[in-house]
Amino acid sequence: MESVSLLITLLCAEFLGRVWLEIREVRLTMSRGGVFALLRVIPLVNDIVPLPENRREPSETEFVKKHEEAHKVMHHGILRNIAKLILALIAIWFLAAQLIRVGMPLWQGILWLHVVAIPFRVLFHLYCWNQEYEADAYAHKELGKQKTKVAMRELAECEIPYTHFFALMYREHPTAALRSKRLLNKVIKK
Repeated sequence: MESVSLLITLLCAEFLGRVWLEIREVRLTMSRGGVFALLRVIPLVNDIVPLPENRREPSETEFVKKHEEAHKVMHHGILRNIAKLILALIAIWFLAAQLIRVGMPLWQGILWLHVVAIPFRVLFHLYCWNQEYEADAYAHKELGKQKTKVAMRELAECEIPYTHFFALMYREHPTAALRSKRLLNKVIKK
């Protein structure tokens, strides 16, 4: 019973934290939350609700081609899939341990898995962000500062504006502002 009350408390805290995050995001970016915002605050549902990243896809510039080339050269796709596999195996182990060892009902085990997975999801996003930074650095080194500035400006124009914290919670790609600050030591705006 103690476990259920702790789980309910954590789910309520998650709900309130996500509501706060959505309100903060709307205020800071002056964008509407929409139906996706409502779905993102509901525990378990927010695991599957997509977050659109771009208003439109960036054009296939030299920078984008070099960026994608870097992902291939550095085997980022394979490494990302290995990380996903490891996290999936940990999740299966955790769920099995909850169901078999502790004797927890399935619904409760799934909710616990959801709560415990939140920090792992954030760590996975940071790992993906690092890969994006590496691919950007590769393209920057190959093409130079001027083409990088143009590419970052175009990315900022295509991107739906998100704050850094919001992006960390929901996106596998850092914002254009973070990427340009990392590459060029300044934020490129649209």
